[in-house]
Amino acid sequence: MKIKTLMSLAAAAALVVPSAGITAHGAAGLYMIGDVNGDGTVDATDASAVLAAYASISSGQDCPLYSYQESAADLNGDNLVDAIDASLILSYYACVSAGDEEAILTDFLEQHGFKQKMDEDDNGLQGTAAPEVTESETQQSAADGGFEYTPPRIDSEYSEWFWIGDSRTVGLSYNVAIDYLGEIGVGIALLNRNRDSICQIQNKTVIFNLGVNDLHNSGAYLNWYNSLPDDFLNNNKVIVMSVNPCSGSYQKLNSGIESFNATLRDGLDSRITFLDSYTYLNWQGFSTTDGLHYTSGTYIDVYNFVYDSIYGE
Repeated sequence: MKIKTLMSLAAAAALVVPSAGITAHGAAGLYMIGDVNGDGTVDATDASAVLAAYASISSGQDCPLYSYQESAADLNGDNLVDAIDASLILSYYACVSAGDEEAILTDFLEQHGFKQKMDEDDNGLQGTAAPEVTESETQQSAADGGFEYTPPRIDSEYSEWFWIGDSRTVGLSYNVAIDYLGEIGVGIALLNRNRDSICQIQNKTVIFNLGVNDLHNSGAYLNWYNSLPDDFLNNNKVIVMSVNPCSGSYQKLNSGIESFNATLRDGLDSRITFLDSYTYLNWQGFSTTDGLHYTSGTYIDVYNFVYDSIYGE
């Protein structure tokens, strides 16, 4: 039974160190990418720290940053701390200062051509399964301190499912071979651009999984879903998932997420199922790589939750 396979891999994924490259680990704790001084924000102070470190390195001196700070400072993933990283921090800070307070740094970087390390081996959005790694190989790699194994994606047996979403749906696709329409950093604009194509879908379970990038648009999302044509609603099983919780520096979004979810839960057409995965994850527990995007184990938990909700335990 498919769910048992997924659950067993979810347990195994808990032992895996993510290779996403979007957090910095060190003896002093966990640093968000870009947050060099560890104060919970990414701003001009962090850019100054990067430039100071770059100046020291360029003059032949040792880097003044700790190793975990160096990881946080390496925004473009080239294993260097230099002016490019400082420029990216300043560009992101300018974006936030201009009013886009909910801008997500990892999405910002990907939109500017700096892909997260987790999908460097993928060709396009769908990607390919990672090579099989034996248990002895993973144990030896962990013992050597170089453990960066990413589990292969699980093949979804449910070809009648079709997912539509943002970076969290893309992240799910790295772990489960789903059919989907998804982009990083998108909101309701994705639905508006693709409305005609979406409305042509027939005899599918259509799962909408987005909203975190434009939480202020809950009313627009509600209107969009409720204005779907009768033919679409009557000939598909339509599911709208709640926006799922954040942690760390993105935890401040949770109050807005709860308000967004309440608007959809209370206002959706009776033919649309609202799936409260937000409450489930808070009860079950979840892990993130950067406060916003989830680890492999949590993505698989989300998939299993959808399975249980549709087919029952």
